[in-house]
Amino acid sequence: MSFKQVDYKGLKIEFTEALTSQFSASEIKLIWRESLRHYFAISYSEQLISEDRNFTSNECQLLNQLVNRLKFGEPFQYLIGEVEFYGLELKMDSRALIPRPETEELVDWICQNHKGEISNILDVCSGSGCISLALSNTFQEANVLGLEYSKDAINLAEENALALKLPVRYLEGDVLDLKSFENSLSEQVKQNGTFDIVVSNPPYIPNHEKKEMESNVLDHEPALALFVPDNDPLLFYRIISESVMPFLSTNAWIYFECHYLYVDQTREILIELGYQNVEKRQDLQGKWRMLKAQKS
Repeated sequence: MSFKQVDYKGLKIEFTEALTSQFSASEIKLIWRESLRHYFAISYSEQLISEDRNFTSNECQLLNQLVNRLKFGEPFQYLIGEVEFYGLELKMDSRALIPRPETEELVDWICQNHKGEISNILDVCSGSGCISLALSNTFQEANVLGLEYSKDAINLAEENALALKLPVRYLEGDVLDLKSFENSLSEQVKQNGTFDIVVSNPPYIPNHEKKEMESNVLDHEPALALFVPDNDPLLFYRIISESVMPFLSTNAWIYFECHYLYVDQTREILIELGYQNVEKRQDLQGKWRMLKAQKS
């Protein structure tokens, strides 16, 4: 397709109509706003008074290319190469999963619950580094460590840490290699002490749910960060919960983002392992998505 209008109002209408079949009105509004900011340096406040602005043919062509790529399913965050997460602007590309709003809610839950001194934080399956970086920015005196299997994701997380000037360290490790995982935790504790907070947003979507998912996720985001075997969808929660216990400080907390259909089963794992004060929480969509528990 190509746009016929060059004035602000007309182009915005065409842009909206072109994406209506694939995105909600709120999503299109966000894409339009972020596109103007990213490509043309038109700030949010300037957009409110830009209705008399006309776009050049090159600008229209750029927006047209963007719309065509979106219609083919490429994620918007990958196209512009960035995403905002808990007040931080993160570099984002196909090396890592795009942070979801519920992950931001998990971070906020942690930040609201802990106002006192936090010395050591561990983020397991850290991906782009969104959780660990947001926590480092909030708990500025804490030592924050991210553990991740994908070297590509670690590289992205380290690039984000460097750009944001946040002192998060990232360690390559395989949670499912139990001996190696526990050895890594032991070594880190020897160096920096036990963990006060452990948080994880591990892979939790059973393979059979692929057929219900959008193609833009399946075709572009890393499957490694999304899917687990149908016969054991809770394996990451079970291994993480059990493996970290010896390395937790007194009264330490563990936080999980969960599959809403399995949150009660995950809660039972924590209770059976001896964790106390196990609490589940809904996300803003009303789905039971988060868990926290305290070391006994």
